[in-house]
Amino acid sequence: MDTGILYRDKYRIKRKLGEGGSSVVLMGIDERKGSAVTIKQMKKDVYGSGENSMLMGDEAGMLMDIRHPAIPRLIEAYDDAFVLEYVPGNSLEKYVRHKGFLKEKEAVAMGVEILDILSYLHSGKRPIVYRDLKPSNIIVRPDGHISLIDFGAARYFERNASSDTRNLGTGGFAAPEQYGNLGQTDPRTDIYCFGRTLLQIMGGKCSPELMMIIEKCTKPDREDRFGNCREIVAALRKYPKVVRKNYFLAKAKYGLVAAILAFIISFAITNYETVVSYAAYDAQLRVPAVKERLGLAGVRIRQMLSERYGEDVIRFDKPVEEEE
Repeated sequence: MDTGILYRDKYRIKRKLGEGGSSVVLMGIDERKGSAVTIKQMKKDVYGSGENSMLMGDEAGMLMDIRHPAIPRLIEAYDDAFVLEYVPGNSLEKYVRHKGFLKEKEAVAMGVEILDILSYLHSGKRPIVYRDLKPSNIIVRPDGHISLIDFGAARYFERNASSDTRNLGTGGFAAPEQYGNLGQTDPRTDIYCFGRTLLQIMGGKCSPELMMIIEKCTKPDREDRFGNCREIVAALRKYPKVVRKNYFLAKAKYGLVAAILAFIISFAITNYETVVSYAAYDAQLRVPAVKERLGLAGVRIRQMLSERYGEDVIRFDKPVEEEE
């Protein structure tokens, strides 16, 4: 598709990629170089608004400072728009919708790449908090690797600030502090969003060991979360060994129980006649002893009755004679 529109006499607009509340994102071709570009342009009805213009400028300025292979490079900026290198592929949201929920191994591999990007943003001279990590802002490129797009909600972390100037984020992914009144967002906010994203692309299904990592990422109190992305990467690289260890321990436990049951059953079958004979012999010894004890008890009872009531007491060992 070619719209025929030439933007700034340089970029021929091919199609619309997306649209937000204040901007529209277009895919174009650089007429001079023949390369594809992404143009983020402020909508005409909001152009001139001081706040929106400032946010557009902040995003462009931030992208100018970023140099990471998984983040689109800023080419040039205008008052109402800026131009980025184009990232081919589909959003992770569309990727999952088409392919289905990801298997744990694939999701973790993507997760490690996402954490590498976040770690880069958090470790700069002026740390950047992305604040809007979600599948629709992650592009799965044709080579299977990922890129992070749309820095509209990102902000620099100010160590002395008490709160954010604006509360931004997406419901279902945003951390509790993004809703205000809990202090400014910080790198641990992105860790919360990461945990929610990882859980969603797997459809909420993963091993207990991986779920423990996700739960730590998404603790309501940020003090209880991982301190940084490197800690999560270390945990993700370590947990498969824990899974295997737990698997073999469980297998050994069930194997031991099965072996004990098998031994008991085998012993019972092998020694069936011995066990039966022993039971019979034991019964032969016990039954006469029981009879003897009962007989002695009867004699004792008759003696007690005789002593108490005399010789005319009714005897239990003889039938009572009928009167004529």
